Amino acid sequence: MQSTSPASDPLGMRVRDSRPDDRQFIVSLVPELLSFGPPPWRDARQMTPVDVRVVGDAVDGRSPGSSVLVAEDDLGTRLGFIHVTEEDDYYAGPCGHIGDVVVAREARGRGVGAALLAAGEQWARARGYRLLSLNVFVDNTEARSLYERSGFAPETVRHVKVLA
Repeated sequence: MQSTSPASDPLGMRVRDSRPDDRQFIVSLVPELLSFGPPPWRDARQMTPVDVRVVGDAVDGRSPGSSVLVAEDDLGTRLGFIHVTEEDDYYAGPCGHIGDVVVAREARGRGVGAALLAAGEQWARARGYRLLSLNVFVDNTEARSLYERSGFAPETVRHVKVLA
């Protein structure tokens, strides 16, 4: 995992590279991804184990081109994480991609999500990427609003038809 210099804000919050001792905290937040509206055709029982494996591989350094960054307050209390990775854009080639971003319930509304997004952008810029992308469930209006306030704009809408 490449090192990212810690970013901090005036509220005493900073975002840093994850460490092995962060793994349990990060994995404990992964089920929160399901509270934001996966569509009914997605099997929630399948989603969390996949996300735990993918994010865990990034924390453990087994996923080249990926990092997990952790937000913490000035007392060292962990507040949330962002999983960033390289992805190929159809037109632009390699770009940064936010795979997951989760803020602990007790830390919501304190600017943690915005700080994590800013750190993800810093991570992507440091690697020379021209684009930073993310996916969000359509019904997750609160996250979509944060993303748009942070400069992200919708580009495409993916339509899915369940065949089985």
